[in-house]
Amino acid sequence: MKKKILATLLSASMVMGIVACGSTETATTTEGGDTQAATETTAEAATATEATSAEATAEAGAGIDSWEPFAETVSIKIPVYDRGDNGNGCSDVENNYWTKWVQENFGDKYNVNISYVGITRSDVMTDYAMLAAGQDLPTVCMEYDYDKLATWESDGYLQPYSLDEFAQIAPTYYQSMVDSGNINYTKFEGDDYLVLGFRPYGNTTYTWGTFYRQDWLEEAGFTEYPQTTTELLELYAKLVENGHEHPAGGTKVSGAGIDQNYGYRDYPQDEITWCTTGDYQIPALSTEAQKRYLKLQNELYNDGYLNPEYYLRDASEAISDFVNGQSFTWSGYISSTMDTLVALYDNEPNAKLGLVVNSGKFTQDETWGSNNSYRPGSNIGMMIGFSNNATEDQMKAAMMYLEWLSQPENLFTMTWGIEGVNFNYNEAGDPVAVGDQSGLAEQQGHNNNVDYWCAVTAVKTLGSIEKDIAAIAPQGLPQDFTADILANYNGQVALYNAGYANSDCMFAQALESVTEYNQTLYDLYAEYRDKLTMCSKEEFDALYDELSQKYLDAGYQAVIDERKQLLDDGLATHLQ
Repeated sequence: MKKKILATLLSASMVMGIVACGSTETATTTEGGDTQAATETTAEAATATEATSAEATAEAGAGIDSWEPFAETVSIKIPVYDRGDNGNGCSDVENNYWTKWVQENFGDKYNVNISYVGITRSDVMTDYAMLAAGQDLPTVCMEYDYDKLATWESDGYLQPYSLDEFAQIAPTYYQSMVDSGNINYTKFEGDDYLVLGFRPYGNTTYTWGTFYRQDWLEEAGFTEYPQTTTELLELYAKLVENGHEHPAGGTKVSGAGIDQNYGYRDYPQDEITWCTTGDYQIPALSTEAQKRYLKLQNELYNDGYLNPEYYLRDASEAISDFVNGQSFTWSGYISSTMDTLVALYDNEPNAKLGLVVNSGKFTQDETWGSNNSYRPGSNIGMMIGFSNNATEDQMKAAMMYLEWLSQPENLFTMTWGIEGVNFNYNEAGDPVAVGDQSGLAEQQGHNNNVDYWCAVTAVKTLGSIEKDIAAIAPQGLPQDFTADILANYNGQVALYNAGYANSDCMFAQALESVTEYNQTLYDLYAEYRDKLTMCSKEEFDALYDELSQKYLDAGYQAVIDERKQLLDDGLATHLQ
């Protein structure tokens, strides 16, 4: 059954309501004229009303001060991403120092037993489907992608909750939703289903970076990282001449969000193409942007820059290649503790690295159609729903958990750890993480425990972008990347403000075609992608047309058609 969300979202004139907050100081350009202004006024009025309601509940004795321990033990399950070999930090995500710390400091106090459920980061939907089939869903189901929550609600995984009760139990979390505007996205068909975390600096992706061998680049006669694909191919040729075999590395297609084509699209984008094929979760085979991306992969393979057995290799082998001086670049989340970089410098103490920086000026390669755009996010961080098997007490305990985690002292400890162990204060009084925590009993998980505190915020923040970047810059390394991370952030903001980076289209109901064909299309794409990468250059164009048609016939055309219908019906956001 298709479900609809708030009328505010359904306004045909509405764009992504995603005006970056706080120190990002950016604004979203919109279409819709007076109707858009009316929509914004409605949203502002709703937010003001909700804020007043929150103040009233606080005055009535809401929040932690009003809590009492449960008379009988309540058990709740909280999902946490299991990133396998891709994650830095503690290996057992379900049982470690920090899961015990939460139990001791929250659970024991309120008679709540908390257990964590590892969710494979690269296969979220399968894991949740298996848990649902076994009637063993975690108490909360959470993901960063709206359409997954819409699908779960449509499939009956979730149950509605009382927003008034949530405001009473969790006023801090509730007020964050009000302040960020995320309060407008809680409903499906008139009922509240979602609570939404916040994403600071949501118009950028500065916490993800590509590191490269600056010493190799200089050895090849280049002074800066190539700004176009044509220049990059010239660099690869030089690297091979200098004895660096297969400098582009390469791994098999795996996980959600594979082969994103944001850097191969034409800008400004066509709204229909953006709406119908722009979502990153289903690879857009049959589009011109995907063709450009895959044609480059074909070039890299045929010219020997990709490892010829890339299709057998996983992400851990890509890390090994970089650490052992066998590939030119490596991409990953930037954090104060980065095991991959630590290992590289341990293996090659004289290595010199650089970080790819977005120039902020739109550049497009005329030959390859590639450019420096990216996929921005929004104010919305983690989206959370309460599972259909949660009892009233379990829902209350889960709300208490979110509120407890939102308290500044608890959130600080979960993100930074213990002074003198996980971090130390600098002269300015700001925390600085210990770069290498390996071997510590208190070792934090991936990206400073992000997979635990992401329920509240997607990015840890000290109140300014300069402080926040200094806080996540890798520590304890021979090089300091702080200035480059900040330059990349500023470049992305400039590109976003110029209209060369657009958030994905959001739909006001679950897409039945996506639910039906998603896995089939993923499997087909993995197969077709390798065929297109490994065919001869002369065969590529004809084979792309052939496989694209098969992909469309296998369900992608149905996805495109349903998305287009929702756009026509006013049930989708508009291009910014």
